[in-house]
Amino acid sequence: MCDQHQYLKENGYEVLQTKTMNRWRGMLILSIKSGFDVIETYSDKKGLHKIVLEKSIV
Repeated sequence: MCDQHQYLKENGYEVLQTKTMNRWRGMLILSIKSGFDVIETYSDKKGLHKIVLEKSIV
């Protein structure tokens, strides 16, 4: 993941965003440990709860 973030930073990206669900806790924990913040939660058209995370790489 660090290599991906470095590549994106070198190519002009400033903010990364990802989405996950509570049932995929491993992904949620990995994202939080990697510096992502929860910025939003919502329910999609099927009623599934989504978690939006964001990280600044500036």
